[in-house]
Amino acid sequence: MKHNKKISANLTGLIHTIFIMSIVFYMSLPGTSLYAYDHNGSLVIGGTGTALGGFKALAEAYQKINPDLRIDVLPSLGSSGGIKAAIDCVIDIGVSSRPLKEDELRKGADAVEYAITPFVFVTARKIEGLNPTLHDIADIYAGEIKKWPDGSHIRLILRPESDSDTSILRNMSAGMDKAVQKALSHEGMIIEATDQESANAVEQIRGALGTTTLSLILSEKRQLHMLPLNGVTPSVQTLADGTYPYYKEYFLVTGPKAAPAAKKFIEFIKSGEGHAILNKLGYILTPGKK
Repeated sequence: MKHNKKISANLTGLIHTIFIMSIVFYMSLPGTSLYAYDHNGSLVIGGTGTALGGFKALAEAYQKINPDLRIDVLPSLGSSGGIKAAIDCVIDIGVSSRPLKEDELRKGADAVEYAITPFVFVTARKIEGLNPTLHDIADIYAGEIKKWPDGSHIRLILRPESDSDTSILRNMSAGMDKAVQKALSHEGMIIEATDQESANAVEQIRGALGTTTLSLILSEKRQLHMLPLNGVTPSVQTLADGTYPYYKEYFLVTGPKAAPAAKKFIEFIKSGEGHAILNKLGYILTPGKK
């Protein structure tokens, strides 16, 4: 029986929303702190899934020099979920892969870009003879190419239409824009709601092709093979020198009542030690544009 992953994506999104709103309700009760969890000697961080592995590494290093502080990194809330939770003081720091929208700014959110990482196409195993161009990838998404060079069937792992991965894909070229739209319109396509679910699907489904980031692969030690694109292998070096031009950007988001401990942790992220941790995990730190 065919299982439409669009239903799965919507259900997962609903579960995330219920989770966030339940904590919002708790924080609205009399006597609860206006700072999310800082009064308990802890920080809570949540947002886009591809950044969470990096934050776990940062949190581990920071807690070694601040042993009285506990840092909790939540499962993926998505960028919008992380932003909303930060605005509502449900979490201390939201992590987003998109800039803030006007209504989020009006509600008191503040965001600063802190890093970028290569945005990549991945399979579960290396496929001999595969060195695709962007035009080849567009043909796969459009359904013009249906098999790998070894004859096995290609199974696309898509993300929801509103997801940042989908936006990045569509902005790669006019051809990719049309191809992605065509893929999303087909019934029965596999659509995964979170970054971790997408990575799991690529690892587990024979012939799967999906998207993720170098940072997620390294920070979560994923068994994924990155495809070269237009003859260039994605890496921190090729992203830095401009030969590999596709990347995902990340923003640190705080709400209108950001806890002092959150600001100190953000300073650590921007420090030399924080820089070194993120660089090993496939990130390039950015100047901090708004």
